[in-house]
Amino acid sequence: MAYLSGHADLAEDLTQETFVSAWAGIGNYKGRASLGTWLHRIAYNKFIDSRRKLGRDTTLLTELKGAKCAAPQTSDPFYQAMADEQSRFLYKAMHRLGSSEYLVIVLHYIQGLSFRQMAEVLDEPAGTIKWRTNRALKRLRASLTGRV
Repeated sequence: MAYLSGHADLAEDLTQETFVSAWAGIGNYKGRASLGTWLHRIAYNKFIDSRRKLGRDTTLLTELKGAKCAAPQTSDPFYQAMADEQSRFLYKAMHRLGSSEYLVIVLHYIQGLSFRQMAEVLDEPAGTIKWRTNRALKRLRASLTGRV
């Protein structure tokens, strides 16, 4: 949630709302998808609902610009500085992606969802999700190599 919302407080609120909704709706869980995918879908819907409450004028990408990457824990200051710089470079490139491209990168590479799980969460065909992810990776790669 923190990657999507860009704000720790909002992420905590949405996480609580997700689990309250899951608890209240556990009787509706049919087992067609994994429990994790079902929870991701609820969380994604809570996130979308929160975005609608903020107003339709604010774009998803603007809200995502606040997301931060945690630096790897090491005692070597040079390694830590390099890792911090690489993380900043990567996240700047990610923020230049469109909101739908950023979303599939976060869901697949940061949250670890499979294409099938992403398709269930986003309520789109798996083929579309694979295509969007491939396109997002190409744009991210081009941005990182300066070919944009």
